[in-house]
Amino acid sequence: MPRKKPEPSKTSEQDTWREDASKLSYEEALQALDVLLGQLQDDSIPLADLQKNHARATIYLDRCDFLLSQVEQSVRQLDPNTMEERTLDTSNNE
Repeated sequence: MPRKKPEPSKTSEQDTWREDASKLSYEEALQALDVLLGQLQDDSIPLADLQKNHARATIYLDRCDFLLSQVEQSVRQLDPNTMEERTLDTSNNE
Protein backbone atom coordinates (compact mmCIF):
# COMPACT_ATOMS: atom_id res chain seq x y z
CA MET A 1 0.00 0.00 0.00
CA PRO A 2 1.53 3.37 -0.98
CA ARG A 3 2.29 5.77 1.81
CA LYS A 4 0.58 9.10 1.91
CA LYS A 5 2.82 12.11 1.60
CA PRO A 6 3.02 13.89 4.91
CA GLU A 7 1.05 17.09 4.91
CA PRO A 8 3.12 20.22 5.43
CA SER A 9 3.02 21.40 8.99
CA LYS A 10 0.86 24.39 9.75
CA THR A 11 3.94 26.35 10.71
CA SER A 12 5.77 25.76 7.44
CA GLU A 13 2.58 26.46 5.51
CA GLN A 14 2.09 29.73 7.39
CA ASP A 15 5.75 30.61 6.87
CA THR A 16 5.21 30.18 3.14
CA TRP A 17 2.12 32.39 3.30
CA ARG A 18 4.09 35.03 5.22
CA GLU A 19 6.90 34.92 2.70
CA ASP A 20 4.44 35.27 -0.17
CA ALA A 21 2.60 38.11 1.58
CA SER A 22 5.86 39.97 2.22
CA LYS A 23 6.22 40.44 -1.54
CA LEU A 24 2.79 42.04 -1.94
CA SER A 25 2.01 45.72 -2.18
CA TYR A 26 -0.63 47.18 0.11
CA GLU A 27 -3.24 47.02 -2.64
CA GLU A 28 -2.42 43.39 -3.48
CA ALA A 29 -2.54 42.32 0.17
CA LEU A 30 -5.82 44.16 0.66
CA GLN A 31 -7.32 42.50 -2.42
CA ALA A 32 -6.19 39.04 -1.20
CA LEU A 33 -7.66 39.82 2.21
CA ASP A 34 -10.95 40.84 0.60
CA VAL A 35 -11.12 37.56 -1.33
CA LEU A 36 -10.46 35.54 1.82
CA LEU A 37 -13.05 37.49 3.79
CA GLY A 38 -15.61 36.60 1.13
CA GLN A 39 -14.68 32.94 1.50
CA LEU A 40 -14.88 33.16 5.29
CA GLN A 41 -18.48 34.32 4.97
CA ASP A 42 -19.43 31.26 2.90
CA ASP A 43 -21.39 28.85 5.10
CA SER A 44 -20.54 25.86 2.92
CA ILE A 45 -16.77 25.96 3.53
CA PRO A 46 -15.43 23.03 5.58
CA LEU A 47 -14.10 23.91 9.01
CA ALA A 48 -10.49 23.00 8.13
CA ASP A 49 -10.58 25.39 5.16
CA LEU A 50 -12.19 28.03 7.34
CA GLN A 51 -9.32 27.78 9.82
CA LYS A 52 -6.71 28.00 7.04
CA ASN A 53 -8.42 30.99 5.46
CA HIS A 54 -8.62 32.73 8.82
CA ALA A 55 -4.89 32.19 9.43
CA ARG A 56 -4.05 33.39 5.94
CA ALA A 57 -6.32 36.44 6.27
CA THR A 58 -4.52 37.35 9.49
CA ILE A 59 -1.20 37.27 7.62
CA TYR A 60 -2.54 39.56 4.89
CA LEU A 61 -3.95 41.90 7.52
CA ASP A 62 -0.56 42.00 9.26
CA ARG A 63 1.07 42.88 5.92
CA CYS A 64 -1.39 45.74 5.38
CA ASP A 65 -0.77 47.02 8.92
CA PHE A 66 3.01 46.87 8.40
CA LEU A 67 2.86 48.79 5.12
CA LEU A 68 0.53 51.40 6.59
CA SER A 69 2.84 51.92 9.56
CA GLN A 70 5.76 52.49 7.17
CA VAL A 71 3.79 55.16 5.33
CA GLU A 72 2.73 56.70 8.63
CA GLN A 73 6.37 56.96 9.73
CA SER A 74 7.40 58.66 6.49
CA VAL A 75 4.51 61.13 6.78
CA ARG A 76 5.51 61.95 10.35
CA GLN A 77 8.95 62.88 9.09
CA LEU A 78 7.58 65.66 6.88
CA ASP A 79 7.81 69.21 8.19
CA PRO A 80 4.18 70.34 8.53
CA ASN A 81 5.04 73.90 7.45
CA THR A 82 7.05 73.12 4.33
CA MET A 83 5.95 69.53 3.61
CA GLU A 84 9.62 68.74 3.12
CA GLU A 85 11.31 65.82 4.73
CA ARG A 86 13.15 66.72 7.89
CA THR A 87 15.81 64.91 9.85
CA LEU A 88 14.61 63.75 13.21
CA ASP A 89 17.15 64.42 15.93
CA THR A 90 17.02 61.48 18.29
CA SER A 91 20.10 62.51 20.24
CA ASN A 92 18.29 65.32 22.07
CA ASN A 93 16.23 63.89 24.92
CA GLU A 94 14.43 67.05 26.00
